[in-house]
Amino acid sequence: MDIQLIIGIMVGLLVGAIGMWLLDRRHQAITKKLVESRRKIERQRTQAVNDLFALRAEIEDPNYVAPNQGPSQPVHVGAMDPKVADELANLRSLIARADAALTAARRKRDEHEAEIARLRTLIEGGSSGNVTDLRAQERAKSAGGMAL
Repeated sequence: MDIQLIIGIMVGLLVGAIGMWLLDRRHQAITKKLVESRRKIERQRTQAVNDLFALRAEIEDPNYVAPNQGPSQPVHVGAMDPKVADELANLRSLIARADAALTAARRKRDEHEAEIARLRTLIEGGSSGNVTDLRAQERAKSAGGMAL
């Protein structure tokens, strides 16, 4: 009987270790995807800000020539053209959307990093961590609902 108990414990530990390894791989993939997404959004935001400043300089200075604009291309002079105003509004909305997406990506990254840290403390500290038994909570809710 003792040998069966030892074998059962070892199988349980092996299954638990494999499960934790799979969870860790999943969280690493999610974290990697979030970091890449954040970098992409930051690059888009930087490009939008640079475009906005170039457009603003072009509007304010009639003699301004954009770096990608050759000398043979016309330069906007004088009052704000409706196309320029539309482009400026589009750039502002793009910056606002990029900021919102960057904030959401950072929040998700922080949530995933906190979850990974919590799981690592559970692995390293054994069962001394703060573990919530969801099944016990559901049983308590259903028992409380039946008592009414």
